[in-house]
Amino acid sequence: MRRRALQLRDMVFLALVALVSLVAAEASLHETRAPLFEVKLQAARETARAFAFLKQQFLAHGFEIDPVNDPAQTGLIGLENSPITTSSGNLTAKLTSINPNFAALVVQFLHEAGVRRGDAVAVGMTGSFPALNVATLMAIQALGARPLVITSVGASSWGANRPTWTWLDMEHELYQVGLIPAVSIAASYGGADDVGRGLSPEGRALLDSAITRNGIPKIHVLPLAKSIELRMQRYREAAAGRPIRAYVNIGGGVASLGTTEAGYLLRPGLNRPEERVFLKGLPVQGVVYRFLEQGVPVVHLLEIVRLARRYGLAVAPAVTPEPGIGPLFWEPRYSVGVIVLLLLVNALLLWLLPHYDLVGRILRRPEEPPEDTV
Repeated sequence: MRRRALQLRDMVFLALVALVSLVAAEASLHETRAPLFEVKLQAARETARAFAFLKQQFLAHGFEIDPVNDPAQTGLIGLENSPITTSSGNLTAKLTSINPNFAALVVQFLHEAGVRRGDAVAVGMTGSFPALNVATLMAIQALGARPLVITSVGASSWGANRPTWTWLDMEHELYQVGLIPAVSIAASYGGADDVGRGLSPEGRALLDSAITRNGIPKIHVLPLAKSIELRMQRYREAAAGRPIRAYVNIGGGVASLGTTEAGYLLRPGLNRPEERVFLKGLPVQGVVYRFLEQGVPVVHLLEIVRLARRYGLAVAPAVTPEPGIGPLFWEPRYSVGVIVLLLLVNALLLWLLPHYDLVGRILRRPEEPPEDTV
């Protein structure tokens, strides 16, 4: 078949077809369900339900909500300071954490870590982020896994730092009504060296009272390395021979991290065992390092604002977000059928035009019939 030289009008025609194809492709863009949609939605909805229950209990205990520091009026924002406050905390991070859709993010991390139904998941909690504690438990429950939780009761500013409404008290209330499957297998004071160093004698006594009234076995030993080893032993005993598939660290508990620096050397989110190399030079290697050393992936929930921005979650929302909203649940996708059809049309035209003067035929007027002669 004889080829012909392309003319300007052919080039213009191809450009117009390409432009129309681009518009058609963009018009085919639509939102579709993200992977694990149903599990994520279940976890987020159960988290929202737990938040509502905790607010109800918070008010029933006679506490008042501060509408300035807790604009969404959740009851999950604590005090700036109290006898059991272990360190300063960032209010923006605490407000950001009160989002039921964080449960969907934890589902995603744990699934990527290899957690499946029936698996054991170890968790190191503090009182600093009660909303994330709830979200994590709901994520594990939605996956059908089993949580093994050790809590450091002390909390940073704006966390669960009311002496009579600690995370252990919240956990107990949630367990009593069946919203969570289990309570902590052990608890420590938290704070420096995990024994409440830096707190007043009154503060340590209040932490001890919280552990006692909730019936949780206490971890209270020195040095810190012994506390870390004891935690590992408690996890092994609770797992009862079942392999632990992942470890979740929430906040900056010293026994979990080993040192404050470890919290910032780890990536917020999922960390693979090979990433323990970043922690090797630290003077104390906490539970996080110990699990990574054993080949267990770690989900690290710290630097909450950074995590929220990375995964499309609201930063310090004035209203608690609804479950199921955002890129964790919905992904933009183009219609494969439309894209394939447009590619075929453009490819066909590129093949035809050098052989046929399609544009000329389209533009050519039909010949007028000859005039009648007399």
